[in-house]
Amino acid sequence: MDKLHPKAVIFDLGSTLIEYESTPWPELSVMAAASVHRFLAKQGLKVPPEEEFCRIFEEIKNEFRKPAAENLTEWTVPQAAIILLDRMGIEQQDGLAEKMFDAYYKPVGERIFPYDDTGDMLEWVKERVNTVGLVSNTIFPEQTHLAELRRFKLLKFLDFTIFSSTFGLRKPHPDVFHKAASAAGYAPAECVYIGDRFVEDYQGPTGIGMHAILKILPDREYPADMPGDVPTIASLSELRNYLDI
Repeated sequence: MDKLHPKAVIFDLGSTLIEYESTPWPELSVMAAASVHRFLAKQGLKVPPEEEFCRIFEEIKNEFRKPAAENLTEWTVPQAAIILLDRMGIEQQDGLAEKMFDAYYKPVGERIFPYDDTGDMLEWVKERVNTVGLVSNTIFPEQTHLAELRRFKLLKFLDFTIFSSTFGLRKPHPDVFHKAASAAGYAPAECVYIGDRFVEDYQGPTGIGMHAILKILPDREYPADMPGDVPTIASLSELRNYLDI
């Protein structure tokens, strides 16, 4: 394909800029729930045994996941924590749900890291286009990700960020990408989006006329009938092959 000349470049976060899955999510979710269990027990609160606690927590999260998948509305871990407290008969006071989230996120935050080329490529793009943005599906509060981006010295490259946990809708909902184009200050056709999931990060943006480049991960399943003309990269450094900026 001919190289693109975008005025705005917009990135996904997880598995695109930052690695969140060095420990598989199913395993990490158990570790996170166990961390919450330990936190509550240390507060002197009556909680079920750890295995039962983790099972109940996962059931509650599944109750949120179903409508999210059906209508692309977002939910958050603190919302699930409030339901969990209610089912255990524990009063939600003094920001307890938010403190539970901090415990939940601790094993996640300890394991994430930016890819080797993330900082260099963000700097390269930032020097060459008018606007650089980020759009991410997440069940974590926005401030958590902003803190991550500051921690890894990446936030300085971004002109705007949109997180589904704040926006209320998940990719590939078209409103997410219209919001991104509006935040960038350009028509969708003047923007390019880079992410790692075919439906959310390719079909979503291209569905409103935005260009998209798909980052292919070796352990990620992609549709067998995925069109052969989808622009793909294996690492962010390969963006130079597609962007004339």
